[in-house]
Amino acid sequence: MVHRKRSATLAVAGVLVLSATAALAQANSAYRSTDAIAGKTHRLGVYGNVRKDCTSGPLPTVRVVTPPRHGELNVRSGKLKAGRIPRCPTLEPTAQGIFYKANPTYKGTDEVSYEVRSASGKVETHTVRISVKDARTLDAKPDQDAEL
Repeated sequence: MVHRKRSATLAVAGVLVLSATAALAQANSAYRSTDAIAGKTHRLGVYGNVRKDCTSGPLPTVRVVTPPRHGELNVRSGKLKAGRIPRCPTLEPTAQGIFYKANPTYKGTDEVSYEVRSASGKVETHTVRISVKDARTLDAKPDQDAEL
C-alpha cells in the first residue's frame, strides 16, 4: 500500500510539473537598458493589438511587477499615428504606452519590471534598467519618447 501512495503522489507531482511547463511555454522575458533625463517623461514601450484585417483588437493588460524606486511608471492609452504599422499604413491603432519619469533631482540607476498580457493569454515580462542623467549634462533636445 505504501508503494501505491508513492505512485499517486508522483503522478500528481508529474501533472503539476507538466502544467507549469505549459504555462512557461506561453511566457517571454525581455531585459534591456535605456537612458532617461531626470524629471522628463521617457517612453519604455508601446503595446497594442492589430488584427490581420488591419483593425485594432483588444488592448493587452499591463501590470507593474516592480515599481521604480526613484520615479514613477505610468500606463497611458492612446492612438498611434498612421504609418507606424507597415502592413496597415492607414491604420491609427489604439495602444498602451509605458512611461517612466525619474524624480527631478535624481541621478543614477533605476529599474522597473512590468508584465504585458495579450488577449490570447500570452505573457511578456519586461525588465528595464534605466540610467538617469541630469538634464544639465545633456543637450536639451525635445523628447519624442514622451508620446505614444
